[in-house]
Amino acid sequence: MAALNKKYAELPDLDSAPDIYETPELTEDNSTAPTGRAHSQSTSSSYDDFDEDDEELGGISRSRLHPDEARSHFSPAQIDARDVDFSDRVTAKRKSYKASSRRHRKRQDGTEEFGDFSDDDDGESLERKLARLRREIEEVKEEYGKRNLEKKDTEEDGESIDGDDIASLSKLLDGISANQGDQFTSAGARLAKDLGTGIKANGPPQTSQGTGEPSTYTVTYAPTYQQSHALAKAADFDARLALLEKVLGLNSTMDFTSSSIAVLPTLDILERQVSILTESTPSSLDSISRRVRTLTQEAEKLEESRKSAKAAQDSLRSAGGEVAPEDGEDAEQISKINALYGTLPTIENLAPLLPSLLDRLRSLRAIHADAATASENLDRVEQRQAEMTNDIKKWQEGLEKVEEAIIRGETVIGGNMKVVEGWVKDLEDKMSKL
Repeated sequence: MAALNKKYAELPDLDSAPDIYETPELTEDNSTAPTGRAHSQSTSSSYDDFDEDDEELGGISRSRLHPDEARSHFSPAQIDARDVDFSDRVTAKRKSYKASSRRHRKRQDGTEEFGDFSDDDDGESLERKLARLRREIEEVKEEYGKRNLEKKDTEEDGESIDGDDIASLSKLLDGISANQGDQFTSAGARLAKDLGTGIKANGPPQTSQGTGEPSTYTVTYAPTYQQSHALAKAADFDARLALLEKVLGLNSTMDFTSSSIAVLPTLDILERQVSILTESTPSSLDSISRRVRTLTQEAEKLEESRKSAKAAQDSLRSAGGEVAPEDGEDAEQISKINALYGTLPTIENLAPLLPSLLDRLRSLRAIHADAATASENLDRVEQRQAEMTNDIKKWQEGLEKVEEAIIRGETVIGGNMKVVEGWVKDLEDKMSKL
């Protein structure tokens, strides 16, 4: 170990203890049995005797058990194991036991009391009372069903009275729950209910007369009015869609001269103006204003020169002077430009229609494509139906042939039976004579 210690002296955490431990032989004075007094097995001691041993055996951790606390924790529990099958049979209907807990409270002297304190305790909330009543009614229904299975032919009057009482209690409890749910209906649910549209019946809705039960609305649809109902739905949807398009500025037939202001175009204009004001610098705004002024001045000069040229041409014509003939291409271009200027009002009037028209044309293109595929599918279906019709005809012909063969076989079998019967009678006569 000297060489080992010298070699590994610099290494940390080196254990130089021997690897083999020798113990003395067991003698009368040297015993390995633990010494100490026996611990009490009383359940009320809570094993407090280990406190003294912890000082002597500080390296040993002993877990303490508290029987009193465990008993108090499981004291309110009640186990109902009636009619419970704990066997491992596969055919048996498994039914587990019921576990419930009793209410308990502490007295002033520190003791606990178990049982039902519904008469003494006034702090039970309405929700807990409803839950308790609902649970008790379910238990009563289950017990009542068991009694009906056991006693079917006896005490019919008493059982009917019990059933009526149970039904009335269930209805009363459901009515209370429904009224309580209606009271706590959220504003969002009420708004969704108000916004929901439906088909109006010809008469007023029939409501229940009782105040304790929720109202019930019944709408009866006759088959003859199915088309009218569909048309009413389509008209209602079209009116709502037109109103929405008018408000948003998407209506293709909206009159722009009216006083109504569309939302989307106004928002677009405002967005452009705000973006110009926020993104532009003062120098860029000044340059833009100067360019606008120059453009307006050039446009005014062009208009003045055009008017002066037209006036000079008119004066020459009125004076009888000759005007230089225009070239054919220039005249054609001028006529085209004049035609375009003439169609500008029409184009401006049709401009609001173009976006919606393009959208509808795109949708019509998709519809036509679907219609083409639908026609092909219908052709395939009709072809398949024709093939199935031919197959059915073939099967019918085969069945008719089979029926004819069966009838012929029956006739042959009947004739053979008669012949065999004659033979048997002849044999019986011969046997009787013998």
